[in-house]
Amino acid sequence: MKLKCGFEWHVQLDTNKLFCSCPSLLIDKDKDIEIKRRFKASLGESGKADITASFEEGKARDVIYEAPVEASCLVEADEEPPHEINKEALKIALEMSNALNCKIFDEIIFMRKVIIDGSNTSGFQRTALIAIDGSFKVKDKNIGIATINLEEDSARRLGSNLNVAKFKLDRLGIPLVEIATELIETDEEELKEIAEEFGRFTRLFKVKRGIGTIRQDVNLSIEGGSRVELKGFQDIRHMDRVIVNEAERQKSLLKLINDRGYLSQNLNSINNKGLNQILSSTKSELIIRGIKSDKLVLGIGFKNFKGIFGYKLCEGKRFGSEVSDYLKALFGAGIIHSDELPAYGISLDDVRKVKEELNLGEDDAFLITIIKKEEKERAIDSILNRIRSLLASVPTEVRAVNEDNTSSFLRPIGGKDRMYIETDLPIVEVEKDLLKEAEKFKGFSTESLKSKYGLNDDTLNLLIKAKKLDLALKLNLELKLDFNTIKKVLVEDLTYVRHKLSLDLDENAAIDILKQIADGTITKEASAPILERMALNEFKSADEAIKKVNLRKLYKDELKKEILPIIKSGKLNENDIIISLKQKVGPRFDYNEAISVIQTLNGKKGNN
Repeated sequence: MKLKCGFEWHVQLDTNKLFCSCPSLLIDKDKDIEIKRRFKASLGESGKADITASFEEGKARDVIYEAPVEASCLVEADEEPPHEINKEALKIALEMSNALNCKIFDEIIFMRKVIIDGSNTSGFQRTALIAIDGSFKVKDKNIGIATINLEEDSARRLGSNLNVAKFKLDRLGIPLVEIATELIETDEEELKEIAEEFGRFTRLFKVKRGIGTIRQDVNLSIEGGSRVELKGFQDIRHMDRVIVNEAERQKSLLKLINDRGYLSQNLNSINNKGLNQILSSTKSELIIRGIKSDKLVLGIGFKNFKGIFGYKLCEGKRFGSEVSDYLKALFGAGIIHSDELPAYGISLDDVRKVKEELNLGEDDAFLITIIKKEEKERAIDSILNRIRSLLASVPTEVRAVNEDNTSSFLRPIGGKDRMYIETDLPIVEVEKDLLKEAEKFKGFSTESLKSKYGLNDDTLNLLIKAKKLDLALKLNLELKLDFNTIKKVLVEDLTYVRHKLSLDLDENAAIDILKQIADGTITKEASAPILERMALNEFKSADEAIKKVNLRKLYKDELKKEILPIIKSGKLNENDIIISLKQKVGPRFDYNEAISVIQTLNGKKGNN
């Protein structure tokens, strides 16, 4: 399916927080300090309130924050101004900008982006544009990079209900690099490939790993549709399915608008009534709970709407779902509609009673929602506005990605009205030395690494996954060792010891062994046995182990003395000789050197 879309990648950096010295740790323990807030929409630089902020203010919820002392301070609580920008985080952001061939600004101005969903204690996020106009290559396709921003991550959501949203301040302030692409003409399969390749690219830098440390949003539109931002891709394995479903949702909505869009004129004279009395004997537990909690069971009738609410948009989503998701976002209450009844304990007799109460005919439809009595008028207006917008065009909005590969309304898309300048931070003049240092990363990518160092995909991916790529590059330069040897000792052997003994061994032990291999003192096959005994504290260093266990590498003359008796015993096959040699001397010989000696002694090359 041909699509037009753009990515927004949000990548957590593995440093301290952006505007204080607190560590970037997630703390799973009971609260130390609790803070309570409620937010109102403030005006942006344009003098207007942002549509997203106004939407969030309409929820009228309290926000409670848990503040762990190990990973938050007065800055996160918004009780103290931000400190000086984290230079390490800025350095990494500049390195990534250079690797993506961007134009970098030598002055950085932080802005405030109004966000009052509770995810920021201040009611805004600090964000700064640091680079523009770059490119990222995937196979033969050049992806335009529009902007790169350095910003603070939001607080960690713990849960929410109709009245309260809860967050933890451990994640708030973790440095985040936001990378936004230009519009890409692609299909769902290629889109997934781009996301996977970008994930590999980010891991070339000092970034965090694990679920939630890189978040991918996709801005999507189809012909005739509108821009929709799909937010919250953390597992990209099902990205293609989500994209297809969203494209199908927009196509189906456009068809409904073309066929039945005229029904929006019927919304000017709808009938609504409280249904508490006529449904007091229903078997529906949902409705009975609402009546017992003194809520209003509200019924709204719609002329000639039969089949509309049940109209299928994509797998798992119907027109009624779109109305229900919108209402849930505002009031925490969804809807039940006549196209799906009888269900939920609501009988055909209940349906008949509701239709009579609302004066509805065979071609009409109704929906039911359970809300606080004082929210009746606002709920009706919200429902009608949502239906009008859905019957006019594909709404431009932010949608949350669901586990079933569908998406649901989250909030309107914010605009320029949400931005104004940060007055607590000075303009950051990027030091020339920092810019020069970051220029070394110009064009840095997985492909350039493979080409420059002769790395294969498996070795590169393993080093990236183990967060050892930087160290491997340094050791290759200093010790002149091949990457397969470095990978074996630094990743595979350390992992083997960790799994076998359930003991962690410092990487310095592996570096010590690599130095011994580079000097020709031991073979790489001796690495695992030495590391194993060092982990058990039998030896303090590789040098001590080599001397006490006699793991020194055999020279060619010594190899010849060990191999000659094996050949004289009647063994001529190279593999048999190698097996016997290993039984005699263990990991003290280099395989290629041993083969060379065997072939010389046999007087020929390659006796297999």
